[in-house]
Amino acid sequence: MAQYTGSALVVQFKGTVISTRYRSLKTKEEIDLEDQSAGNDVAKTYLATLEDGDAALDFLDVAGGTAATALWNVSDKGAEGTLEWGNEGTTTGKPRHYVNAIVKDREKTEDYDKPVEGTITFQFSGVVTDSSYT
Repeated sequence: MAQYTGSALVVQFKGTVISTRYRSLKTKEEIDLEDQSAGNDVAKTYLATLEDGDAALDFLDVAGGTAATALWNVSDKGAEGTLEWGNEGTTTGKPRHYVNAIVKDREKTEDYDKPVEGTITFQFSGVVTDSSYT
């Protein structure tokens, strides 16, 4: 089985690369289910309805860094645009995923003896498209 590590990950939001100082990206896709069992049914049956999803990008901040400033500026709460990620980089033929997304929240933890860490949470606003880089 082919394996890969997360070191090649590229994440963009609104056309700005936001993965230069990432620690992890977690994406979640789900679908709502409605119980459609009735009458003499002996087991529940379900109807798939609306898709939903979100993503969380964990990153390290860096003082005075232009990449960190761009990341923070593009990810203001309520910002909306295309969230795109490539698990194996952007080489032709590698997997590409994208969806319209809204920044739900962002946070930073500033401890006195550790690197500044942050998280940006995106709410998907549409269906994720899975394709390949060309």
